Amino acid sequence: MTNATPATHKAERRPRCPHCRKQFRTSSTKAIFCTRICKDRATAAKKRTAYVAKATDSAFMQTLAFEASRAGTYEIFTFHTPESLAELYGLYVLKQRANRFGDAKDYELSHIAPSQGHDIVGLYHPQNLIVAPKAMNRSHGNQHFGHGLSIDRNKLKPRYMIEKGTPQADIIKGIIQFIGPDVIAQATKLAGIQPRRRVAMLSWLREHLNPLNPQHRDWLDNLDTMQTKALTALKAVVQGKEASDFKITTRAYTQLEVLLLGLEQQAQYRPELIEAKDAVYAALSHLISENFSSEWKPYWSLIQMIEALNSQPSMRAHLAAPELLQALFDVLHGKDVDAIRPVLEAFAERHSGAVERIPPYKPIVFKAQRPVRVVATVQSPVSVAADARSFADCLDGEGQDDVPAFLPLSELYQMAPLANQVEPLPWD
Repeated sequence: MTNATPATHKAERRPRCPHCRKQFRTSSTKAIFCTRICKDRATAAKKRTAYVAKATDSAFMQTLAFEASRAGTYEIFTFHTPESLAELYGLYVLKQRANRFGDAKDYELSHIAPSQGHDIVGLYHPQNLIVAPKAMNRSHGNQHFGHGLSIDRNKLKPRYMIEKGTPQADIIKGIIQFIGPDVIAQATKLAGIQPRRRVAMLSWLREHLNPLNPQHRDWLDNLDTMQTKALTALKAVVQGKEASDFKITTRAYTQLEVLLLGLEQQAQYRPELIEAKDAVYAALSHLISENFSSEWKPYWSLIQMIEALNSQPSMRAHLAAPELLQALFDVLHGKDVDAIRPVLEAFAERHSGAVERIPPYKPIVFKAQRPVRVVATVQSPVSVAADARSFADCLDGEGQDDVPAFLPLSELYQMAPLANQVEPLPWD
């Protein structure tokens, strides 16, 4: 008789799924979620929360909060998608770079449809914003030539209004709720924002930098505008892990470069701007082909041509021509493309050959001049009628006394009929 093996039964558990909050049966000791779907959704939600937290602590979100407070409504963020919000972050970074990360304040994000219009409210959207020189943006005011994105001021919804004095943290929460956490999270991922590391780095540096040290004071003044990589490098310097000659490297952008970058950015929303871009390219190509014929290639970009022309000191003032910059600014703010053509044509014609070429060296040759001999004809005081001769007689040798003679200038002067009526020559 054989002994029967007793059947073993695993203990059954009835945990509650942390995602769908439903209780389920399982014999596994490690199962947490009821299904794979719930597990994937919970993982996605966890990542979304992390990305939203990163955006919440970013300087970019603080900028959005400032603009929302200035407009008085969350509706300036209407129509945003993850891609548009990531592109808006790109404009924000370009403005920071143009201002050399705090070393200057020469550029601003300029609205195409004004944010404080009488009947409209311009949206804080890449289709309605360009990086532009601060002075030009301020003088432009609330003018609107067309295009851009806006909403009717009379149709603003009261529940999205922002009262004055609302704390910034509350405004940021309102922005996230209005745009949507999913959109914020995806945009944060696309833009590559890492504020958690940045916030921790900023806190550490503020604790360890000495404001009484002039060098540390300069770093403290620029912390908020420095990128995360620069903050990491600075922390290594303070810890003594790297050389102490840390410098904040910046690149100087010209006004023309910034406006041309805006032209390229806005051309994706306004196809007619491609014509303006082609017109600018033609005008600059004319200057490049004249002054850089041995280097220029037709596939150069607009920025490459600007950099090449800026390398010539005599061209820098021409590229900053006020009429050219204003024409580009106006076209980007909605003016018709035809308004810029006469300006570009005049610019190309006026500044063609502006960069003077130095001719190759040639030795200077002085040609010797031969001395000029004065020939004077001296006639006798005999009357013409008494002394008349034919031309043939003169050729036969008669009247040899009347043959022209080569005399010194002083003697010739003394023999002239008017010699006794004028002052003598200085050398006589």
